[in-house]
Amino acid sequence: MAKLKRVLAGALSLCMVGSMLTACGDDSSSKSDASSKSNSSSAADSKADSSAADSTADSSTADSSTAESNPDRKNTAEIHGEPSSDASKNTVKIYCWNTEFKSRVDKFYPKYTKLKVETGTYKDKDGKELTEVKTIDGKKVEWVVNTNDGGVYQTKLDEALKAQPKSADKVDMFLMEADYAMKYTDGNVALSIQDMGITADDTKEMYQYTLDAATSSKDGEVKGLSWQATPGLLYYNVDKAKEVLGSDDPAEVQKAVADWDKFKETAEKMKAKGYKMLSSFADTYRVFTSNVSAPWVTDGKLTIDPQIDTWIKYTKEWTDAGYINGTDQWQAPWQNDQKADSKVFCFFFPSWGLPNCLASNSGDAGKGKWKGCPGPTSWYWGGTWICGAIDTDNLDIVTDIMKVMTCDKECAKDITKTENDYTNNKAGIKELQESGFTSEFLGGQNHLALMSDNADKISLKGKISPYDQFCVEGMQGAMGEYFKGETTYEKALEKFKTDLKKKVGDAVEI
Repeated sequence: MAKLKRVLAGALSLCMVGSMLTACGDDSSSKSDASSKSNSSSAADSKADSSAADSTADSSTADSSTAESNPDRKNTAEIHGEPSSDASKNTVKIYCWNTEFKSRVDKFYPKYTKLKVETGTYKDKDGKELTEVKTIDGKKVEWVVNTNDGGVYQTKLDEALKAQPKSADKVDMFLMEADYAMKYTDGNVALSIQDMGITADDTKEMYQYTLDAATSSKDGEVKGLSWQATPGLLYYNVDKAKEVLGSDDPAEVQKAVADWDKFKETAEKMKAKGYKMLSSFADTYRVFTSNVSAPWVTDGKLTIDPQIDTWIKYTKEWTDAGYINGTDQWQAPWQNDQKADSKVFCFFFPSWGLPNCLASNSGDAGKGKWKGCPGPTSWYWGGTWICGAIDTDNLDIVTDIMKVMTCDKECAKDITKTENDYTNNKAGIKELQESGFTSEFLGGQNHLALMSDNADKISLKGKISPYDQFCVEGMQGAMGEYFKGETTYEKALEKFKTDLKKKVGDAVEI
C-alpha cells in the first residue's frame, strides 16, 4: 500500500519550460485552433472561465495502483506548510491550458457523481459578477486557464506549485501532457492515485500506456489519470479518393497508403489531378515521433532517433515534389485545408483531432466527406492527464472528479458517443463497438474498431524524457525553415541544438 509522501510542493524540479503543442483537444467553443497549441490546444476560450488570470516505469509499476483503499487516506489532505484560508477551503482550483477538460466536467460530471453539483453566480476580484459557476458540495470551482503558447501554462503552474507550501491559497488539481509529464510525476507536486484511494480495480480497463505515462520513475507510483486514449488514424477525403483511386472504401484506400512507398505513389497520383497529399510539413511529424526507439534525452545526452531523420528526409522530398501545401499547423490556411472542397487529400489526426480539428474546421459541409483508415503505421499523439496537487485542501472532491471522469465506464461511453472522443476504458469502447456505434461525421463509419487496433499497440516505455516538449517543437520549427528552402539542413540542425541549449543549459549534453 502506498505511503503518503509528506513532501513540500516547493521541491519541484524545474526541468524545463517550453512552449507546448501536444495532446488533447479543445472544447467545441474554442475549436481546433486551441486544440493544440497544446496539441490541441492553447486556450482560446480562457476568457469564459472564472479565473483565466493567471513512464518510463515498467507497466508492473503502474500496477501498483493496486493498492486497496488507504485507511489513512484522509491524512493526505493535511497541509504541511501554510494553513489554507477559508476561501481556499471553499474553492476547488484547477489549473489547465484550455477549456476542453472544463467542458467535459461541466457536461458529464454532474450526471455520474453522487456529490451535489449546482450552478450559481459569484463576483470576481474586480467585482464583476460571473454566471454559470459550478459548485460541488457548495464549493466553488475555479478554472485557472493559461495558454500553452511560449510555455506560459507550465510557467504559471510551476510558480503556483512552488508557492503551495507557503500559500494559504491552494492549487487542488492540475493537468499535464505526455510531452512534459515526467516533470510533474517526478517533481514531488502530484499526489499518487494510490494515496488518494484509487485502486487497480478502478483503473483496470485503462490502456496501460496511459498509466505508464503518469508513473513516477522515482517511486513507481501513478501520479495522474487520463479520460482519453489518443491513437491516430489517416483521414481522407472521400470525393478525391473516388476520383483518383476509384474507391472511397476504407479497405481500398488503405491499400494505397499501406506503407510510405505506397503513400508516395498515391501522392504522385493526387498531384497529377491537381491535389496535395498533405497540408503542412508537420502533418506526419507525430506519426514518426511516436515510433521512436529512444527518448530525446538519454542519460543526459541529446538523442536524435532515426525516425526523426526519416521524417526530415521524406518531408523534404515530398515538399520538393509538390505533395505538401506548405501551411503551418494550427493557422487559418491549415484549418481551411480541412474543408471538404480544399485541395488536400488527407490528414493524420489522433483521436482528439477528429472532433476538435477535422470536424470543427470542416463544419456541416464536411459531414460524410471524410473517412478513416490505419495509414502506413500505428501511432498516437498526446493526451491529457489529471493530477491531484499535494497540499490540496479539497481532496475528496479532487478524488471524486478523477474517479468519475476517468474510471466510470458509463461516463466514458457517454463522452465517446456525445463528443466523438476515444475514451480510456477498453470495456466501454468494446461495448460501443458491439452496439453498432458509428460516426455521423465519418458517414456512418465505425472508426472505433480502427482506433482500438492502434491503441493496443501504443507504448511509452523508454520513449519519454522531461525535455520532450521543447525538443519536439524545436526540431519541427527549425526544419520548417529547411523545408521551405530558407536554410540548409546543417544550419537548421544547428539552430535546433543552439535553441535547445539556451532552454536547458547544462542539463543536457548536446
